[in-house]
Amino acid sequence: MHPMVHHPVVNKLAVLFENTDFIPSLASLLESLGPKGEGVCLRIDAVLCASSSTLYLNGAKENVKPLPLGWLSVENNHALTITPGQTESLKSSPRPGSVSQLDNVECQSPVTPQSLFYECHSPRRKTVSGLRPSVSSIPLARTEPSVADSDSNDEDDPNSHGVLNQPIVRQLHSARFPQRQNPTTGTEAPTLQPSSIDKLICGIWRQVHSPTTLSVSFPDRRPGISLSTGVSQEVFRAISGLCKEYYNQSRSSRALEMVVQAHWVECYEARIASIALEHPSCTKTEARIMALKEACNTLAWQEKELRNRLAIWRGYKEIKDSGGWASLVFAGSGVYRFCKYRIGFKDGLTTRLRHIASSLEVAADTLHPGWRDLLRIVSPDEQRRYFGHPHEWVTVDTGPPLPLNSTYSHLSLPEGFQFEFVDDCVLDYDIFGQDDPRRVPQIDPDICEICGKKQADDIVTNQCYCFPTLFGSVRYPPPVQLYHTASGKNNGVIARCQFERGTAIAEFVGYITRGIDGLDVMMGGTQERPYQIFQGKMGNFTRFINHSCRPNSQFQRFYWRGIERVLVVSRGVPAGNEITVDYSDFYWRKLKKNCLCGERACRYAHQAES
Repeated sequence: MHPMVHHPVVNKLAVLFENTDFIPSLASLLESLGPKGEGVCLRIDAVLCASSSTLYLNGAKENVKPLPLGWLSVENNHALTITPGQTESLKSSPRPGSVSQLDNVECQSPVTPQSLFYECHSPRRKTVSGLRPSVSSIPLARTEPSVADSDSNDEDDPNSHGVLNQPIVRQLHSARFPQRQNPTTGTEAPTLQPSSIDKLICGIWRQVHSPTTLSVSFPDRRPGISLSTGVSQEVFRAISGLCKEYYNQSRSSRALEMVVQAHWVECYEARIASIALEHPSCTKTEARIMALKEACNTLAWQEKELRNRLAIWRGYKEIKDSGGWASLVFAGSGVYRFCKYRIGFKDGLTTRLRHIASSLEVAADTLHPGWRDLLRIVSPDEQRRYFGHPHEWVTVDTGPPLPLNSTYSHLSLPEGFQFEFVDDCVLDYDIFGQDDPRRVPQIDPDICEICGKKQADDIVTNQCYCFPTLFGSVRYPPPVQLYHTASGKNNGVIARCQFERGTAIAEFVGYITRGIDGLDVMMGGTQERPYQIFQGKMGNFTRFINHSCRPNSQFQRFYWRGIERVLVVSRGVPAGNEITVDYSDFYWRKLKKNCLCGERACRYAHQAES
């Protein structure tokens, strides 16, 4: 059989179009040529057509000339060219990209009729017979397995260590690591993107932890200015305040609308049941049609229009039934699309909402005390259930949230567990007086040590955005909650939204003092000006972050306005995962306890037995 029949291009065409007669027909034709086959070339053409009778080229019908893809020399079957006149030159010095140089290259992507078309028409690619192999230009780096939800020892009892000589110090990183990654230059393997359900639930948590104010009264204010004469700073502030006020009102109005619509579906179903009782001879379908007609008469809507709206309102009711009223009120505008197209309702959306229903209520009641006022239109007896600081409640998978102090009854403390939540560190004036030991005289309080930009507490003049969630910008409550771990470590901190790598989760705050021994402290300052941050009696949720031998965050120094701060910086914390840090070897050498982080590379799993 002629060697051309075995050419990879011929075989690829036969396989591509599933034409089993192509190779035998070509072989028969070549044998019939005999010696006359010298100098003869096989021309490979492409023709665009919608049917056997209609041909297209660049959007035009009519008599269309075939589009030549290339020529395959019968005499030298290894020479594949765009024009037949190049065959002889290819015998002596093949061009880059010719088949003679690609015979040993493995095609990494399948060739399809669509790829043949785009290879022929793309002005930015150099084509070789329309069958150029696709080679990836970016190597995929091997990545380690993802970190599973890891639990660690809960160091909640400041007096349970039994060490009296030296303080138990946690690990602190001085360098600014981890850095944020540039997504356009990374070579890591692609990661799974969050699903639509993940985005919806994350959006609910972000709305709960936003400063939006929900109310039911509308302001009666109208701006009386002329933009042609310019806007002063005072006028702009007033207009900005008015914009925020109306935004809150529109947000409240949208939430109130969904509440009423979800409640209407409940009434609609109750009316169907009543009609069925009033007319025992009616089927359930007939009762539903009668109720639908009654609603159309009252709402002055066509039946088709009401059915379309009813499908969306049913979704609102299902979200409310699964996640409670809080999940619907704080769902935002994205919930409309979910309910219209029924996204995720059969993929576990209601199950996941049911799992976080009580946690959402805790956050909503403590962060937005007046949000239940919106429910009085459908439930006059709706009362607030959770009071106090958002982190004074510990969420539990198996039941309603628990007060924080009740989760430490096993410590048998004389006055019970006492902890005060503070937003900033409290200075021990008996030791330091008015001289804050965190202040470094050598550092310019107006210039950032990392980015070199101006630092200012005033948002308008600040130019440093190293950690905007904590300094120099508007601060929102961090989307985290205390939760009761299931592996014997008591309480931990769970991230309700994703914290990207290099972003600050919170500042490690507490009582700034000196001279504490045998208790869990964070060391700061220098040898000449040392200090300790003690969270035994006061602090924030960072006091409850557990240890892990493979943590997803770390302690890090940062200087804001010339004062040293200790931050918890994310190494990449997915939503729904526990936030963990590495307490350091020095910390664990002072203890006789087993680590419960559960990691394969755990360094202290059997420390107590040694």
